[in-house]
Amino acid sequence: MSTDSQIVFYDIASNAPLRTFAPNPFKTRYALNFKKVAYRTHAIDMPDIAEARLKLNAPANRTLPDGSAYHTLPLIHDQFTGSVIGDSFEIALYLDKTYPDGPQLFRPGTVGLTAALNSRVDGLFTKYVALSDSMPFPPESKDRINKIFAARFGLKDLDSMKMSASAREAMFVEFEHALGEFAKAYRHVGGTTDYVWRPSGTAAEQAQNQGREEVGPWLDGDGPAYADFIVGAWLGHMAESMPKEDLARVRSWHGGLWARIHDALEPWREMR
Repeated sequence: MSTDSQIVFYDIASNAPLRTFAPNPFKTRYALNFKKVAYRTHAIDMPDIAEARLKLNAPANRTLPDGSAYHTLPLIHDQFTGSVIGDSFEIALYLDKTYPDGPQLFRPGTVGLTAALNSRVDGLFTKYVALSDSMPFPPESKDRINKIFAARFGLKDLDSMKMSASAREAMFVEFEHALGEFAKAYRHVGGTTDYVWRPSGTAAEQAQNQGREEVGPWLDGDGPAYADFIVGAWLGHMAESMPKEDLARVRSWHGGLWARIHDALEPWREMR
């Protein structure tokens, strides 16, 4: 068996040129490239994901509001071991365990902390995912994809999800504040008293630790770990799915922190 196809990475198909744009597949893209394992990408049109997973005996990893199974990507099929893993976090754990000679995605003793961060970050960005309303789906599949999203959110159609200009602006303001609170993690400050982000930072009389002077791009250490890829995956999703003027706005927030993180992760976004 040729090593260039040892792992098959199932990603969601985009319009041309093919690229990763959904957050969970982005986590796996980063992980595979960081680990330097041999893999190739197999793009699946979103309406065909369930069929692809069932063929590989991969159970659904989500549930729709009506209780029915919802099949998503990423998924990897390691043709060397025969393993099929259909969850981004489980894929990262599998890669570290199965290919220990490469760089480690999880630093010693951090799996539980990283799992908690994964949940926190997914919840934070999902709350504002409606701002990423320009996802690059193949045009020939958009009608079928719209029906899938309507079912996922328990809606008759997607038109009811459209926001007015004023509602969108209000969501942007709230998103900036939410990211400002999360940015404290990069400064190594807790902000346990001042829960409301402000441009000047935590009020001086409330701050118990001024934190690091240089903020980002990594949460800890001199290089990335899987925790950084979790954040980067959502930033990558926004970069591919937000109107350019909105993306530029996010990149400018909090001293350009989000731009620095996204740009620093560029070496691990390679498509294979």
